[in-house]
Amino acid sequence: MTLAVPREFESANTQTLARLQERHKRIIDANANAFCAKTVLDLACNNGRWSYAALNAGATKVVGVEGRADKVAEARSIFERLAKSSGYEFHVGDMYDWLHDNKSQRFDTVMCLGVFYHIMDHHRLLSSIARLQPRTIIVDSGFVRSFRNSVHVQTENPNEHRNALPKYKYQTSEFAGFISLGLMIQMSWNLGYNCRPVVWDPRDVENKPSVQDYLMGRRFTIRLERTDSHVDSDWMEYWRPALVILNDKFSLLFDRKTHDAMTDHRVRKPFDSMGYSIM
Repeated sequence: MTLAVPREFESANTQTLARLQERHKRIIDANANAFCAKTVLDLACNNGRWSYAALNAGATKVVGVEGRADKVAEARSIFERLAKSSGYEFHVGDMYDWLHDNKSQRFDTVMCLGVFYHIMDHHRLLSSIARLQPRTIIVDSGFVRSFRNSVHVQTENPNEHRNALPKYKYQTSEFAGFISLGLMIQMSWNLGYNCRPVVWDPRDVENKPSVQDYLMGRRFTIRLERTDSHVDSDWMEYWRPALVILNDKFSLLFDRKTHDAMTDHRVRKPFDSMGYSIM
């Protein structure tokens, strides 16, 4: 089998590799016109797996930014082994600092994959990305399944390389926020972008156990496209089928009278998911 994401990027086990292949179909293949002959910025690029995928999809240049130096070193090493010698560059640093220092740069497409639920300042990040004036922003993240405006806050260990970056030495806990779909859509509109989902049709998923978070409606792949408007009157036409195909009952989310019954439990029972950090 030819792998869309080479084993060099994720060789831990068959399940994690299968997950990458399924995600590739929705992040890269479903958005092919956002990569072919385009310049791409890959934020929190980890070991370069999606930078590599973007290049293979026809991107003319990819810039990856990653806060962990060991991951950037790994990315450069993998690219060398896979004979990728040009068209890319990797930078070590805080993505907010990089976006500020390079705000005059322009990219056609920005990828924000697997990082949006490891931060607390979502609007700051999205605003900083929008300042680069990309036509397309692709976000793949966990979200609270609700069209109310809400943020679920939890803590995670910043020493784990997939989690938020530590703020100080020996830090063992950092805040991370899952924002609701409603808040994500509204923030996008405010910045001049529509916000539409890439459909995860369970019938097209070969390895369902590897992507249960997507199929349960807890994680989504979203495409933001720059528009001349600050509201997308057609948003339901895109979001309704993307949610209903996961669960027929998710149609209740589109009526205020029935919405709350189908929201994420983190909205319905907020105290059950609110932790203590100082007691």
